[in-house]
Amino acid sequence: MRFRKALVCALILVILLPSSSGHGNDNDEQSASIHDVKTFDPQCVLTNQTCIGSSTTHLIEYFSADWCEPCNLVSAELEGLNRNDVTILQHHPSPADLHFLSDSKFRFESTYGFWGVPDLVLNGEGLLTGPSQSLELGRVLDNFSREWSGFTSISINNGTLSWASDDGDEVHVWITENNVHEFNNKDQTRVVNHHIAVSNDNQTLDLSEFINNNTTNIVVTLESPGRFELRSASTLSSQGYALIDENANEIDEGNKNKGQEYDMAIAVFGLSMAALIPALIMYARTARNEPILSSESE
Repeated sequence: MRFRKALVCALILVILLPSSSGHGNDNDEQSASIHDVKTFDPQCVLTNQTCIGSSTTHLIEYFSADWCEPCNLVSAELEGLNRNDVTILQHHPSPADLHFLSDSKFRFESTYGFWGVPDLVLNGEGLLTGPSQSLELGRVLDNFSREWSGFTSISINNGTLSWASDDGDEVHVWITENNVHEFNNKDQTRVVNHHIAVSNDNQTLDLSEFINNNTTNIVVTLESPGRFELRSASTLSSQGYALIDENANEIDEGNKNKGQEYDMAIAVFGLSMAALIPALIMYARTARNEPILSSESE
C-alpha cells in the first residue's frame, strides 16, 4: 500500500515539474564582449612593410544573404552611410548562400543567437533587425559609441600579425574580400571570406596565406567569449526579417523534425497525465479511506 501511495505522489510530481524542449541557453552562460577593434590596409600589408593597426569608432556586423530580398534595402542603407568612422563586416551565415562562411554561421547562431536576416550589430551592444529598423542606423549609431581599449600594440610585418594587450581572452581576425552578388551582380566589398580566432596569449599569427589582391580589409577584434547581450536600438517592428533556413537546402531537416517530435511527445504526455490527475487523487483518498466528495465523483 505504501508503494502505491509513493507511486501516485511520484506521478503527480512528474506532471508538475517543468519540462524542457531543448531550446534556449543556460542562465549561467558567460557574457561576451568586444574590448578593442583595429583595422589594417591590405595594400600596406602586401608590401611586406610594417603596418600599424588603425582605430575605428564603430564596428557594424551585418548578417545578410544574397537570396534575402529585404537585405538589399539594408545593403543600400550601408552604402549610403557616408561615414569614415565606421568599419563594416558583412557575414553570410546561410548555407544556401553563394558566399556562405561556416564561421559566420557560428557567430550568427552561437555568439549572437539569431534566427533570421538581416541583422545589424552595433559595437557588440546594439541591434537593428529588418530593413525598416536599418533606416534608423545613422541616427542611432552615436548612441552606441565605444571607448575601445585592450591592444597596447599591434602591427603586421611580412604577413605576420603581432600584438600585446592588457585585456581580453581571444583575438579574432576577419578578412573581407570583393564578392559579386549572386543575383544583381553588384560588388560586395565587405564580405567576410576568412576568419581566424586564437588565444590572446599567442601574440603572433601568420596571415600571409589569407591576404591577396582581392582583400579589401583586415579587421582584428579583441574579445571575451560567450553570448553577447544585445539591446534593441529601435522602437520599430522588424518587418522583412527572413529565417536563414528558409532556402537552406543543406540544413539537417532530420534533426529539426526530431526536435519537433520531441516537443510534441512532451505535450501529449503532459496532457495525458493531466487528464489522470482526478483519478489519481480519488485513488489516493480511497487508499487512505477518505470520503470522496459527490462533486468529484460526478
